[in-house]
Amino acid sequence: MNNQLRLNMYLMRKNRACLVFKKGGILFRVNRLVKALEFVAEMEQLAKAIAAGAVQECYYELLDDRGVQLVFECGFDLEVLSLCVWRPDGTPSGLMVKVFSWEGSSVEFRKAVRDLTLMASCARTFNVYRKG
Repeated sequence: MNNQLRLNMYLMRKNRACLVFKKGGILFRVNRLVKALEFVAEMEQLAKAIAAGAVQECYYELLDDRGVQLVFECGFDLEVLSLCVWRPDGTPSGLMVKVFSWEGSSVEFRKAVRDLTLMASCARTFNVYRKG
């Protein structure tokens, strides 16, 4: 199975976006992500740190405009990068459920971040936004 990571972003007005995590035929979508451009900037900084060889473990909160909170987790050690997206299971216990995961190289991750950045910058440059 194809393990290539794709990070796609379809910008909407008011700094919102549809963010898609994809590997092979598996995808997970965050509809109406708020602070979309800040997420892109965080991913660029993370990719630079990983390229410099820094051992990383980071967590980033993803929030949509309806208040749904997800956690983006990224870990990098010994040339292996793991990425997970977690969401609350909906029970009072507040446990988190993994809804997307990927493991690969730092080179693959940096390529996915570069494509994400390109999509976001093209949408802003050409003022092309998705309805939402």
